Amino acid sequence: MVETLLEEVNPNGNIQAVVESDDDVCYFYLFADPDTQLGMKSVWVRNRSRAPEALEIERMRSGSPSRNPALHCRHTAGQAALAAEDLRVVWLPEGNGAALYERDEILAIIPPWSGTNGFHGYARDNIGDGPVAWELSPNNVLFERFKQAQSYWRKWNDKEFWPSIRSSQISQLEKVFGRHTKYYAIDGGQWPPKAMVRFAWKDRTVLVTVGVALRPQPNVEMATETPEKLRRIELGAVLPGNWSEEAVKDFGRYISGQSNLPWDKYTWLGPGHTLPCDSWQNPDHTMALLQHEHSGASQIALETFLGDPVDVLWFVPISEEERQVAIDQGSERLKSCLPADRWKQA
Repeated sequence: MVETLLEEVNPNGNIQAVVESDDDVCYFYLFADPDTQLGMKSVWVRNRSRAPEALEIERMRSGSPSRNPALHCRHTAGQAALAAEDLRVVWLPEGNGAALYERDEILAIIPPWSGTNGFHGYARDNIGDGPVAWELSPNNVLFERFKQAQSYWRKWNDKEFWPSIRSSQISQLEKVFGRHTKYYAIDGGQWPPKAMVRFAWKDRTVLVTVGVALRPQPNVEMATETPEKLRRIELGAVLPGNWSEEAVKDFGRYISGQSNLPWDKYTWLGPGHTLPCDSWQNPDHTMALLQHEHSGASQIALETFLGDPVDVLWFVPISEEERQVAIDQGSERLKSCLPADRWKQA
């Protein structure tokens, strides 16, 4: 009989951690909402009965997970059942990876790259690189990463954590654009808190998010060896000053929606990326190019957060044809072709 020892949803609200055990084996699972396209991930935790000599294919075909083969099992005779009250999950701040703890000791880890090339995750009681788990060696860098994750979550116990970050970011933005004219909460009353501030700067309207950088973007580490340079962002737009109030608000709603994208889809936004955008007033512009520099705005130096730089990604209007240039020849080529005052044509 299968017993569920733990169920917990990640802070993003779209991945569920589950620990299940029967008389033979215990597994740690992450079940993602269909919209994330992440599917299900799993890692073996321990055998409850004697380890088989090989992976139990027939058991798997019947819908049950296999015990870990003896070659990769530290306790071949099996181990006692885990106590549900001793188990807890620690999530990565990105929300796409988790560690299963028995009190203060890690039993198993499902990292963001689980599910690739036959890799499932790490387990304390596994030996070597097995078919249902890899060994969790003492020098695994994930120990430190989950130590930092626990420190990150503890910061949210401080009621001044978000207000202090918000004040700092707004202060840095006001050094460039002057006093903000409007402040919008864009979190819908849900965690994490975030906002958008509006500025009347010269003959332009500037919109910039505040607090998006509180969460590191997922999966940046899959694309670069220096993810710390790209994983914390704010989003911004420089709009012509003659736009109507409704047009400005509509674009603000668009940015607000995009600020959820990395954690809704478990992807990331960076310079050179393009997105569909139907909020420009120019019908020729149906896309947006993201870039750190913007000809219509001064360079912003936001304070680092947990040692990572925080950069504003600016939305720049482009057409479908221009997006194709970015796809075929690269975003740098597209940037070199765009007029410096493109934002005025938005």
